[in-house]
Amino acid sequence: MKRTSFPVSLWKFLSGYGLATTLLVLLGVETWLATLEMVDAGLLATLRKYFHWSSWYLIPEIHGKSLLVPLPGGYWVCALLLVNMICGGLIRARKGWKTAGVLLAHFSIVFMVAAGGVAQLFEKRGVMFLIEGEQADYAVSLNKPSVEVIEFDDGKPTGEVAVANEPDLRGLKPDHTRVLDFQTLPFNLEITGWQANGVVRKEGDQWMLRPMPLETEGEMNAPACVARVVNKDGTTGEAFILAVPPVSTGQESYPPRKVEVDGRTFGIRLVKETIPVPYTVKLDDAVAEYYPNSMRPKSFSSSIERIGDSTVPVEISMNEPMRYGGFTFFQRTMSGAAQMNQGPEFSGFEVVSNPADKWPEYSLYLVTAGLLIHFITKLVIFIAGGAGRRQPQEA
Repeated sequence: MKRTSFPVSLWKFLSGYGLATTLLVLLGVETWLATLEMVDAGLLATLRKYFHWSSWYLIPEIHGKSLLVPLPGGYWVCALLLVNMICGGLIRARKGWKTAGVLLAHFSIVFMVAAGGVAQLFEKRGVMFLIEGEQADYAVSLNKPSVEVIEFDDGKPTGEVAVANEPDLRGLKPDHTRVLDFQTLPFNLEITGWQANGVVRKEGDQWMLRPMPLETEGEMNAPACVARVVNKDGTTGEAFILAVPPVSTGQESYPPRKVEVDGRTFGIRLVKETIPVPYTVKLDDAVAEYYPNSMRPKSFSSSIERIGDSTVPVEISMNEPMRYGGFTFFQRTMSGAAQMNQGPEFSGFEVVSNPADKWPEYSLYLVTAGLLIHFITKLVIFIAGGAGRRQPQEA
């Protein structure tokens, strides 16, 4: 018997129905387990554990109890499914007018899975809170911290802001030490004692950093750490605390910590990552409606002005976001108390930049078209075959 070569065996495995079925079952199981775990761990933490690209494998936990069954990370299950769909659903599939609809439907599924991967790698998501009459041209990340350094001249900020973003801080733990290399500055910054959620308290004459339990709603966490300046000659300065203010304070950041290096003054602060928006949004009016005698919202809507080359009035509501300039503004929240005679004082928007924002919608159109084409094709073949069978035969 002739043995099948390894490349051929690998091709058959990657393009086979068995692999596709296994991957789809795995995704179903992981989605179910993630839904159960989300109740205790929170949405953002669960998504990162089950479906982030950095999670190669995971061990499910339900109500604090580990299931001791390691599963592959959902991101990589989807990546392998994408390979399987390309190999088996497109390349290996039979080609011809009879299978045109099926090929289009398979392509739309590949397109949809790819959209998830693009969103995972390139999506930016933040919030913008505006009091009526205020305007802004940036959003603040929900959960990604960053360290910002800016030089001060005569008490005023000057020059470019040097930033260490979330990838530079990713994976830090309380017992880790990491040096952030700022190429444009005369010093680097040493980070220690990282807390994903911390609080700064004054104990005696000193300010101390204390850990806090992680919030199930990830955006409620306030990262904090201990930092010190590392000069280019290797000498270090005094340690100081950097922290993001708790959400309850309503502050975006604490005042920057001032340090002197080579006769120059720099300000350092830890903040949630800033997401620039290519236009300005001004809130004119925020209107909230609640069901009678309750705090349950019936509808939220905001009248804004989008200010760029021209000023354009726009209405944003709970089911009608604004899509413009590569960003989508969703109505997220408003002030917490029902207002009897006037609208709330502020409005909160969830601001999302996702290059694959509309891809799932397009893929649904494509899969619908593919299935319709396939149905019509099969119907034509059936009718033509029936007509051929009904023709009288000569004696």
